[in-house]
Amino acid sequence: MLKLLVVCLALLGLLYGVKVALMQVAVPLDSALGEDDDAPGGGSGRIVSLSGGADGGNATAGGPLQQAAAAWRRGEDDKALLHLTSCMSQANDSLSEAACRTALGEMYLVGAGVPRNLTEATSLFEQSATVGDPDAQYNLGILYGAVNSPGDDLQEREALAVLHLYASSTAGHPGALMAMGYRHMHGYGVPQACTTAALNYIDVAKRIASVYSEGMPQAVELIRLNLHQKDRKTISSSEMNLFVQIATSGDTTVAAAIGKRYLLGIDGFKQDYHKAKHYLRLAASRNHPGALALLGYMHCLGLGTPQNLDTAYSYFVSAATQNDPLGHNGLGFIYFRGTSAQVRNLRLAFRHFNESAFGGSSDGMFNLASMYLTGTGVEQSFQKAVLYYTQALDRGHTPAAYSLAVMHLNGIGTVRDCDIAVNLLKKVCERGEWVSSKLVDAYEYGDKQPDKAALLFLKLAEAGHEVAQMNAAHLFDSGQSALLYGGHDAQEGPSEDVRHHSRTLAQRFYEMSAEQGSASSELRLGDYSFYGWGVSASFKEDGGEGAAAAAEEESATEAGAAAVTA
Repeated sequence: MLKLLVVCLALLGLLYGVKVALMQVAVPLDSALGEDDDAPGGGSGRIVSLSGGADGGNATAGGPLQQAAAAWRRGEDDKALLHLTSCMSQANDSLSEAACRTALGEMYLVGAGVPRNLTEATSLFEQSATVGDPDAQYNLGILYGAVNSPGDDLQEREALAVLHLYASSTAGHPGALMAMGYRHMHGYGVPQACTTAALNYIDVAKRIASVYSEGMPQAVELIRLNLHQKDRKTISSSEMNLFVQIATSGDTTVAAAIGKRYLLGIDGFKQDYHKAKHYLRLAASRNHPGALALLGYMHCLGLGTPQNLDTAYSYFVSAATQNDPLGHNGLGFIYFRGTSAQVRNLRLAFRHFNESAFGGSSDGMFNLASMYLTGTGVEQSFQKAVLYYTQALDRGHTPAAYSLAVMHLNGIGTVRDCDIAVNLLKKVCERGEWVSSKLVDAYEYGDKQPDKAALLFLKLAEAGHEVAQMNAAHLFDSGQSALLYGGHDAQEGPSEDVRHHSRTLAQRFYEMSAEQGSASSELRLGDYSFYGWGVSASFKEDGGEGAAAAAEEESATEAGAAAVTA
């Protein structure tokens, strides 16, 4: 059984790991990166929610719901409303109609195209949740967990939040699975159980890992909204134009750098394979090794050009001749797989993976580890597999994180450690399309549509994404959004009640963020304590020891309005 597990893990690892050649670019593990983690390759067969991403379902691609989602993202809320009305009337089954109703509920929640109405939004979500719509169930989980009114039974609301999140997770909703994994990881509203957390996370992580066999996902850089604009590491349009001019004038280093950024979609450059190929060819025409290797991967994966392994091989040879680590890794893949022109040669595959690894390529390290794990072309060594997986992980390699998580869960080549495994799986999950698509949209909404941004950050925050927790808290704390305050008109100035409600809500997410190690969230919580904002625990002095204990229990319950658990 152990041997079967090792072989299956290694085969999956080699499939997607060899192909993800560009992951040597230093992208932190806690950034969100990935294609669709529900259905790699995209296409029909999915219901698309208004607030970003494909969350599962059976709506037809290009239908009214997809058109409504596109209009929503463009800020054309009236058109989105018309498409949703058409969507509900044309739905062929109860689940499709429920998906349209859920999207309408999000419009009421944000106040987009319709007056903001938290009660109506909740009612629409409940109707859709009753027939099994996972998005509606997830939204209700968020609302029950975050929104508390005076006189509410906090333990009951927390139980309802967990109930809806669990129901959504059983339908395979990636956010709900992550949320349940996060709650079991910390014991928020559910028993703290590492193995249960792992079971929730690993289902999502496995799907994300398979994405890497389909192509090169776009990187999404994390932005903390509490930082001043000048402190954010972003590139301006004028700087971007300057780099383009330098590259066009013949600077191969800049041309290769721009091509790489267009290929990955980082540093302010939106992912564009056509532009990537253009600039990489400029650099490759002057024999730039990095550009040659990247062009090899574009042909190898079929990114912006027809897939052709023989053409890729010629590029890899040219790059490897100059001892480029990426070129060596590409040659390793060609020899490992074999082509019509190149016979499979595991000895040469191992040699080139080894050269790539020692040259600093995280992919070379990953593939070398996979060969040691299976004993393919080399004597099997679990310890060496762990060593090279760890080195790849240190350079931000997502597939290595998944492989190490599975090895730690099963004690293969390393100490069995569920906590390490769960933390690794969480990071893998946060690089999937469900997270990245929402981050991209939320950052684009920015200050212009803060309520839409807040909704997206709320969804990610409930799933345990620390930066999203921080950003959601900032939007509520700063008064930019009063999303979950019932009856508040976005056009009116915030009243004292609205500010108190928003700060109480912000406190909850600051606490969640701080629990995950955010120093800025801890600092802001210090401000809350100093100024008496949000919700605080207090003790009643009734003179008796039993009364003091009761008061302590009551205070802890009240503090649940600002924490994850009641």
